[in-house]
Amino acid sequence: MKHVSRCAVVAGCCALTLIAEDFWLKKPYTEWGDKEAARLLQNSPWSRQVSVSMGGPSQAMGSGGGGRGGGRGGGMGDITSGAADNPNMNGPNTRGRGGSGEGQLESLGGGPSILLTVRWQSALPVRQAVVVSKLGRQKATSEEANKFLNHELTGYVVALIGLPGAMARMPGERLNEIARTATALRIKDKDPIPALKAEAVSRDNLVDLYFVFPKTSPITLEDKEVEFAVSVGHIEVKRKFKLKDMMIGDKLEL
Repeated sequence: MKHVSRCAVVAGCCALTLIAEDFWLKKPYTEWGDKEAARLLQNSPWSRQVSVSMGGPSQAMGSGGGGRGGGRGGGMGDITSGAADNPNMNGPNTRGRGGSGEGQLESLGGGPSILLTVRWQSALPVRQAVVVSKLGRQKATSEEANKFLNHELTGYVVALIGLPGAMARMPGERLNEIARTATALRIKDKDPIPALKAEAVSRDNLVDLYFVFPKTSPITLEDKEVEFAVSVGHIEVKRKFKLKDMMIGDKLEL
């Protein structure tokens, strides 16, 4: 009998976890709280974390900004500024180690590790979470929020959140070269989709990189899985995303 009771408790906890994970399906974003918005931005089907060792002379991103990144990004105006295909949609990037699945960030040398987040910034649930995080639930339907949410994005925008601040010193030409030659979305049995361009946004001694990918060959649910990959010097980031988990209703949100 005790064994049955324990099983029931475990099953109940699992059910509660599933419900909590799917809050973006259970209620509109205007009812999300700050913690829910932060969770979607940090650990959700659209946002996954990877870890990197930053020590050693051969690490590629320079010095500064060591340790684990955290805090909210930018001020209120940030959510509607930036390049036409990449409004600055950076949200909170806290210290928690979250999520399971295949993510890796490799570098030469040892040292303290930091967490980075790979996030589909162009996905509607992510943009909704940014609105709640920056404006608050009370203003989630304000003119500013609507302007941001209705901004038409002509490409997929994938962000690498929480890099050391020294990365901001990299010239724009070099960032765009990395985007075009060393950054791609990979889908099985299809040609890789290279990024068109990249933009760096500094915040709190950290920097976030936003990569814009074309939609000329749209990603579909039939592709099943997509991998974001970028190589910067000796550092390589790879993160896979399951497309079936990125559905809102009958629409794939990327």
